[in-house]
Amino acid sequence: MDMDEQSAVSRQLVDLKDRSGLSIRAIARAMGYQNASSIQRYFSADYLKPALPSDFVAKLLPVLLGKGEQPITREDILALAPDSITDLDASSAPSRAATPLEIKGQVAAGLWMESGLFETDATKKTSFAGDLRFPSESQYLLQINGESLNRIAWNGDLILCVDYLEAGIEIKSGDLAVVERTRDGGHTIERTAKRIIRRNGQIELQPESNDPRFQEPVIFNEHDEEATEVRIIAKVLSVIRQVV
Repeated sequence: MDMDEQSAVSRQLVDLKDRSGLSIRAIARAMGYQNASSIQRYFSADYLKPALPSDFVAKLLPVLLGKGEQPITREDILALAPDSITDLDASSAPSRAATPLEIKGQVAAGLWMESGLFETDATKKTSFAGDLRFPSESQYLLQINGESLNRIAWNGDLILCVDYLEAGIEIKSGDLAVVERTRDGGHTIERTAKRIIRRNGQIELQPESNDPRFQEPVIFNEHDEEATEVRIIAKVLSVIRQVV
């Protein structure tokens, strides 16, 4: 990564500051700092890291959200953060260890899996905390069952999911997501995890697999009435590989 790319995040931060109409000092005060010098380095071209610290972005979010004539969005601010601000080691984050995430069953990475198979009455608590960008109550873990994501997630891996509607985020083309399909007049509910690709009003559920059985995408048209039977329920934030 060259210097221009590395300093791009500071330029993005400056652009958001200018859009908000706030000074660095005003932003610092709103974030709980006494002086602008506490955050000045992040606005400097000398800041060469590819992303801002997760705790800084978390404090910045309520300060800039909705500011400016062209209101700053949550996505604008989160674009400054690492791709995955995930804290999966409870020992390094005692503040999150008190509210560990739960494994709420399995999700198919291959064929669709019926709800009676992927859901259980009892959830299993873990020591894993979630992604600091989103409320803990919007996050949960699912266990992968299948091989259609084996370039990213192996059979038995856990995926960290966020209810994107509760978290107020958008699902973009290229995101990994958990998708639900309803059939037989609502009597059969199935779920799978795939990469979302949007093309010309259609959505492709794309496998990420080197298994020859799982190469063809599932395609549906958002504008078809039958498409109401298929809905995205969560964005996949990261993959957790448990070491036994």
